[in-house]
Amino acid sequence: MNTEQVTTGYKKLQDGLVDSTRKVWLASLGTLSVVEEESSEIFDQLIKKGRGVEEKGRKRLTKTKAELESGTDELADKLDRQVSGVLQKMGVPSSAQVQDLTLRVEQLTEQVDRLTLAQPAKKTAARASTTKTTKTAAKKA
Repeated sequence: MNTEQVTTGYKKLQDGLVDSTRKVWLASLGTLSVVEEESSEIFDQLIKKGRGVEEKGRKRLTKTKAELESGTDELADKLDRQVSGVLQKMGVPSSAQVQDLTLRVEQLTEQVDRLTLAQPAKKTAARASTTKTTKTAAKKA
């Protein structure tokens, strides 16, 4: 091989490398452009999906909270019934029974007060009558 052929071969090789390098460079730029365009679309899609997941999570949380509150109320009612049953078995009156008894005691107190006030008037009248009878009997004697 002569020098001219070797130089021509190197020149072709060099041109091929430059051309390949340029193609790689252009492909890289194209990749960046596609990624930039599609990343905006992908980012928007991710936001949309994230909102959907957030809404589902919020609904699930609200439902779970309502179920928990309902269960808590039911548990409190059940506990109240059990405690009331135990107290009743022990002979402890309920608050309604205590209120009824209090009302009855108040009514009886009022009746006793009325009778007590009426009683002295009867005793005074009876004493006056007894004293008159005694004085009249003493005069006759």
